[in-house]
Amino acid sequence: MMGLFDRIILTVLTLIVAALSAVVILLAAGWTVPLELIWATLTDDVGRWLVGGLAGLTFVIAVRFIYYGFHRAGADQTLVHESDLGEVRISIEAVENLVRKVARQVKGVRGVRGWVVPGGDRLNVRLRTIISPDVSVPDVSSDIQSAVRDCLKNVVGVEAGEVRVFVENISNEARRGRVE
Repeated sequence: MMGLFDRIILTVLTLIVAALSAVVILLAAGWTVPLELIWATLTDDVGRWLVGGLAGLTFVIAVRFIYYGFHRAGADQTLVHESDLGEVRISIEAVENLVRKVARQVKGVRGVRGWVVPGGDRLNVRLRTIISPDVSVPDVSSDIQSAVRDCLKNVVGVEAGEVRVFVENISNEARRGRVE
């Protein structure tokens, strides 16, 4: 997914390429004023540095996007299991969905948001929960941790690192999902 910074530099790169394309089109049409301006800029020391800096910035931005274009974005966001029959990949997103489902099934849990963070050969889990007021928070938290740890071991085949449970609220109302 492209962040704000990447969108900004992509916009800058697009504007630079569009401007250069417009200059080339004007030159091909026979208008020599842009060529004269470019030549005058390149004969001036400050102009050379300015053009060189702009070209260097454009080059760095282009290389960044070429790298991310060929870099497999989700490749490092998977768990890989090797067997005699081949390779099995499990996405971190699938594991997160499973962890949230397991945590929601614990008695007393009214709502859960959770994330899984790979940590070497283990998975670290972060959960934000809403707990019912009629249960013991330490007991429910411990039950969540045990259920998640067992699920990761038995279903996914990976040991849990740490399972952090943050009780965001104690309420009878469950968190409602966002509708988009």
